[in-house]
Amino acid sequence: MYPLFSFDKIPAGGSIVGRTDEIAAVLSALGPEGKSLALYGEARSGKETVVTEALERFRKAQKNRVIVCPIDLMGIRTFDDFTALWRERMKACAEEVNRGALLPFDICIDEIAGNRIFDLPGIISSEAGTQVIIYFKEFQNLLRIEDESFRIEMLERIWSRQRQVRYIMTGSFVNAMKTIFEERRCFYGMCRTLELLPLDKQIVCQFIRSSFLSSGRVIEMEEILAIYEITSGNMWYVKQICSLCYYLPAGYINRSIVNQARDTLLSLHIPRFKQWLFDLTVNQINLLRAIVDGVRKFSSAEVMDRYHLNSSAGVARSKEALQKRELVTFDSEDNPRLTDPLFEFWLRNYYFV
Repeated sequence: MYPLFSFDKIPAGGSIVGRTDEIAAVLSALGPEGKSLALYGEARSGKETVVTEALERFRKAQKNRVIVCPIDLMGIRTFDDFTALWRERMKACAEEVNRGALLPFDICIDEIAGNRIFDLPGIISSEAGTQVIIYFKEFQNLLRIEDESFRIEMLERIWSRQRQVRYIMTGSFVNAMKTIFEERRCFYGMCRTLELLPLDKQIVCQFIRSSFLSSGRVIEMEEILAIYEITSGNMWYVKQICSLCYYLPAGYINRSIVNQARDTLLSLHIPRFKQWLFDLTVNQINLLRAIVDGVRKFSSAEVMDRYHLNSSAGVARSKEALQKRELVTFDSEDNPRLTDPLFEFWLRNYYFV
């Protein structure tokens, strides 16, 4: 049983809010006609929830005749780090196969040299007669590897030959993931991409209302919409602010309660937001203000004059810098979106006022 508004654990089953289509997409990727999948969205947007739930359902459907190998690349900075972690996880994968096998799977992983170790999922799958699923977290960290002997395209050449293996590649740095999968078009033939976008407003509002009602608390739609405006539907922030409202001593969630919870929530995150701004130049902050104000065409004379953006070349450099810092992402039509909704709320209502 999950506590009401729990935001520090991965929800499962009936505790998951929305994401039905995304879970179905992961299940489809794991199926016999599926392809590997690159799934990206901002930190705490629900990637792990979606993948964990899909894997659990898939395991049950396959009666656990599947090997899942999770690999977290958060601490990876060098090719040696990556190969050492990969080798370790492949050993664990082989050990899992052997636990349920009549005849042991006999391969000396430590003796496999060079890039041949990246063939191991296919070898294990073939020898064990079962599907292998490699689940990467923070896959974009491979971009940090500067070793001249490593290129992500090398992994694509090897992994694309593995028929009974599926790769689920998730990442919290949206622009870096887009660099890999959309700009460089790596893994184009073997995988599809899926970006986790904000949840539908109606789904979030219904969750807030029904959750409070189930606990005997009353909250009006006006206050629900105020919570949605603060969080833009990001469930991590929604559950935090609702939890703060819930534990304030009042049976009726009025605007005063929501405002107290909002102020407490902001006080927890403002130090992080200030650090982000501290590292920006004046031009980058000016462009950030234009984005918060809803500007879409930054190079017009009027916009550059109003926001002191100097030049079109300066705008381009500032856009690139904000993207590299993962503060802003742009869609296919070059429309900007701040990656952290609470940061955007704070900028709009406090910092830029």
